[in-house]
Amino acid sequence: MRSGCMKKTGRCIGMLAGLALLAACGQQGEAQSVPPVEDTGNSPEAAETGSLEQESSEEALSQERAESAEAAYGAFLEGDISLFDDAQVDTWALDIWKDTILAVGELEYTYLDLDGDGAEELLVQWIDEPGSFNGVFHYANNSLFCWQFDCVEMSSGDYPLKDGAMVSQYDYNGTSSYTIFRYRSDGSREELATLYIREELTDPEDTAPCPYYEVDGNEVDKSAFDQKLRQMILDQMLERGAWKKL
Repeated sequence: MRSGCMKKTGRCIGMLAGLALLAACGQQGEAQSVPPVEDTGNSPEAAETGSLEQESSEEALSQERAESAEAAYGAFLEGDISLFDDAQVDTWALDIWKDTILAVGELEYTYLDLDGDGAEELLVQWIDEPGSFNGVFHYANNSLFCWQFDCVEMSSGDYPLKDGAMVSQYDYNGTSSYTIFRYRSDGSREELATLYIREELTDPEDTAPCPYYEVDGNEVDKSAFDQKLRQMILDQMLERGAWKKL
């Protein structure tokens, strides 16, 4: 009896082992038949590729715009004002550009991003004398726009700083005022700081305090004024090498 039970038990164990083996093989076959997961483009690799393609496209557009702007500025520096509309020409009297300003042959120019959009504006001035003439020109949508054109007021002038900010300086009767500003994308100005100095009186009857120094509307002493003037303007001006003679 004991021997028969042991034989039956052995056969049962063998059958169970066989069934387990068949089940495992079936599961393995099912696992192998599952189709691979389709790449939907949301993987990190796909996202990186898309980002690189977008950057490449933006760089190409930026390069194309830069080349178009350079060509437009170059034509203007030779006297062509055809990319300005009639309103620009009338407002700034640009019709005197070629025969009056260029004819003298005493200009220099440089390129600088003044409104922070990544594209450069054209700045033109009398050689080392922005008070005699200074102009700022912007290129967009296959057109040129004049933001500044001053050849009249010889006691004032606009000139750039290294970071793209501008200074409007006005000298009159022993006084000098400095307004630091930035251009917005539409050509308007955002004022950043002001400095004012009076060190002589041209009218003996003038009762204004003299000498007098002011920074952002607040009176300061000469030492504080000189420090601000140097920090904010004198040390930040473009080097002479940045300008090219026209």
